[in-house]
Amino acid sequence: MNNVRFKGITREDNEMLVGAISEAEVKEAIWNCDNSKSHGPDGFNFGFLKFCWDILKGDVMIAVQRFVEGGSWPKGTNASFITLVPKVVNPQLLNDFRPISLVGCVYKIVSKILSSRLKRVLDKVIYPRQSAFLKGRSLLDSVLVANETLEEVKRNKKERAVFKVDYEKAHDSVR
Repeated sequence: MNNVRFKGITREDNEMLVGAISEAEVKEAIWNCDNSKSHGPDGFNFGFLKFCWDILKGDVMIAVQRFVEGGSWPKGTNASFITLVPKVVNPQLLNDFRPISLVGCVYKIVSKILSSRLKRVLDKVIYPRQSAFLKGRSLLDSVLVANETLEEVKRNKKERAVFKVDYEKAHDSVR
């Protein structure tokens, strides 16, 4: 693998990824969340945080900064409830449900900020031919390329093997 060159990020990108979290980033993360979403184990939803922001922002900022400085959460901060949400009107089987995890607001805020920062550098580290699960790219692009390839093989009567992966329930199961 001596000739393999991996894409990387700049020093500035790295500093942005691991740098201090500003109050503006925290506020943006909160205001980008739906007010009516279910609350987590902490009992708060984002509507409450927005309504009481002037009172709570100091405590929220302390919690966020402690995570950034220490790299870990105080006990219970990332506690969550796991619940099953029906996928269909009259669920009968376990497959008719989707598990979700209800997590606390501070955990969601930090997650949103970190994912927002990561989005800014993804194009720099992910191979350009990756076609799914990235903004501006579509899984259907790969389907189009596969169809064109198969047509080329058929037209030229070439012998090839095809390997198909079923993505139908990829987001529902982890193995």
